[in-house]
Amino acid sequence: MQIAPSLPGTSAHRLDPDTRGVGPGAAPRAAAGPADDRLAPGGSPAPRAPLTRGLKDFDPTRQSGVAGAQLAGVFLDRLQQGLQALRQHYAAQLGADPAQPGASAAAADVLRAGLKAGWSQRERATAGALDAQLRVGEPGHARQDFRVRGLSRAALSAGAREVLTVVTGNAPAPLTATVDPELPVSANLRRLDQALAPVGIRVRADGAGEPVFSVPEAEWPRFQDRILIKGEGRRFPDGQAQPVRTPVLPPALGEAVFEAPGAEPAALREALGRVTAGIAAVAGAQQRAQALLVEQQQGLAPVGGAVATTPERARALADGFARRLSEAGYARFEAVAPTVAGISRERVRSLLG
Repeated sequence: MQIAPSLPGTSAHRLDPDTRGVGPGAAPRAAAGPADDRLAPGGSPAPRAPLTRGLKDFDPTRQSGVAGAQLAGVFLDRLQQGLQALRQHYAAQLGADPAQPGASAAAADVLRAGLKAGWSQRERATAGALDAQLRVGEPGHARQDFRVRGLSRAALSAGAREVLTVVTGNAPAPLTATVDPELPVSANLRRLDQALAPVGIRVRADGAGEPVFSVPEAEWPRFQDRILIKGEGRRFPDGQAQPVRTPVLPPALGEAVFEAPGAEPAALREALGRVTAGIAAVAGAQQRAQALLVEQQQGLAPVGGAVATTPERARALADGFARRLSEAGYARFEAVAPTVAGISRERVRSLLG
């Protein structure tokens, strides 16, 4: 999986010194005079052919989605290869003589170390497009999931009504939400989500209905065990806001995968089971990344294969392109690569008049 040199639905462009510009299957141009000196019957200059292909679309949201899916896909492919190699090694240790070099514990140590090092580079390698739960999104959109002690499903559905005041370091003022056990848990979670959204904290329910909080992964150090909550003496004490524990959710690929098992068959089988579960989790993420890539690429493909070029559209594309170039990090490359691929000399000269 790699970044495509051109937009989906377009042919690969090649540069031919004997042709005008860059185009798929461009034919050699006749060498009879300058490029624009052709005459129409009657001696007048031939009118310039209109630009039927138009400028490529520049949709920052969709192109960001394509970039995130591609980066995540490359990382997941490498991660899957490492897990498959470790699974094969554990199977060899269980089914072969442990004294054989191919099934040595030292070789397994090397495989685990490589896997752990690769996993530790997840955020950097994917530009923040893949989070610890193996969710795929746009670059920089990875989120960290955590719990808040005292705000469980049971706490939200029992007891008395209570107004909670939440204080965080990046909030200009305390945030308040009312927990009402007479309402469904989902309604209380929506109240919490709406109250905390201005500072980047989102709230949802997991598969068991338990509240899950999340913040942008890059900002997690600002929130970890630094959220303060004041209640009315029911779920949380009245008076001063008190810090609450914010344990993170275990990542999809747990630390146990990287730990060395014992030499006993039972320990090896347990380790093999953990790796097999990790392979299944990564395979699911690979499918999601591929589905997202197809969806975003289809959204970028021009309808009918052509988009009319108008001054308003060209200006809008240029403005959006300039804004994205002003952003730091991967966003600049993300904007340039798909936008300028395949722009021909003829098209540039026509636009410049």
